[in-house]
Amino acid sequence: MQFVKGVTYFCQGVNKIKQYPYLIKNITCDILVIGGGICGAVANYFLSQKYNTILVESNRLGHSCTSCATALLEYQLDDFAYDLKDNLSEEMIRQVYFAGLNSISKLDAFTKKYGNHCQFAKKDTLVYSNKTKDISAFKREYEFRKNTKLDVKYIDKTNNPFPFDIQCGLYCKNGGAECNPYLLEKQFIENASNQSNIYENTTIVDITRQRQYLIARTTYGETIKAKDIVLATGFDYTLVNNNIVCDKFVTSTIVTKPIKNLEWYNNALVQDYLDPYHYMRILPDNRIIYGGEDVTCPKDNIEKIVAKKKYDKLEKDLKNMLNKFCDKIVIDSCFCGVFGSTENNLGYIGYSGTKGVYYFYSCGANGIINTMFGIDVLLDSLENKSNKFTKIFSPLREK
Repeated sequence: MQFVKGVTYFCQGVNKIKQYPYLIKNITCDILVIGGGICGAVANYFLSQKYNTILVESNRLGHSCTSCATALLEYQLDDFAYDLKDNLSEEMIRQVYFAGLNSISKLDAFTKKYGNHCQFAKKDTLVYSNKTKDISAFKREYEFRKNTKLDVKYIDKTNNPFPFDIQCGLYCKNGGAECNPYLLEKQFIENASNQSNIYENTTIVDITRQRQYLIARTTYGETIKAKDIVLATGFDYTLVNNNIVCDKFVTSTIVTKPIKNLEWYNNALVQDYLDPYHYMRILPDNRIIYGGEDVTCPKDNIEKIVAKKKYDKLEKDLKNMLNKFCDKIVIDSCFCGVFGSTENNLGYIGYSGTKGVYYFYSCGANGIINTMFGIDVLLDSLENKSNKFTKIFSPLREK
């Protein structure tokens, strides 16, 4: 099926990920990572520091769902703490929030180590509603975060510093970050220690077991013999033996042309509380990237007429919201892509239930953030260890 429609903004006019060869021989490794999106890139970067690791991608690295992420990186989840009480304890939610903040710090340290070539920047965040019916939910979440010792401020119409209506909102100091997701992947890929073991345009069609090894076979018959396999194939579940409980949606995104004197309060990352919700941020060259209008993912291709309606709706809503800049808002780029949602907002990371096969899927809220602290779950799973996040990320948790 189709996972991306349109030309994604983040791949345009940038120094592309260097080209890697396709596999033309039989090889052996400790760990095979299948999938070359941001999850596969992060897994490969960390695993290759400890193991003989091979990464394969069926198409071009970074050009699928990773390239259409809007990259608002936040510790907060898509649902408030109270709404997750049936799936996560309050203490676990606190730990997830702080792990999200730690993930932002890890990304900050990564870009400082290799140079910031992906437009990474820490940012304040705002989640808000312009509906009075949501006030009680926001006050409850505010109390939860305040008691958790998070740096949060409650905003309403009496102290609203933003150029749009707010009935209730939560403003979080350094609660997030932004980046170009394609260039972030480029840094993880090109700084991995296994440069001679990365392959593009190499499709794995099946996996079988041969004594103590797993054998992955490519379209053209080459084989990769591995002790363990990590599946990081995004929303392609062809190689998954048991069902992953992930609701798939298509989110739409518009990017404006540069807008002179564009700014709002601290240029914070902004997300509303609608269903479906919307989100936006200011890009480094003074463009607005605005996304949302999510719909259930079709079984086949994303229909052009449906995508066009969503782009038009986003443009209309953006102009109404930021009427100060209404005449300056000209749409320059439109695209849409698949994302996933789970009951507890977290991905599927760890042992799959099949010997030697592990999942590294960041479906759920904040995919890149979950990937960054989920890597520790994966590393521990491979060594048959457990940590405090093993159970809530487990691919077997809803079986």
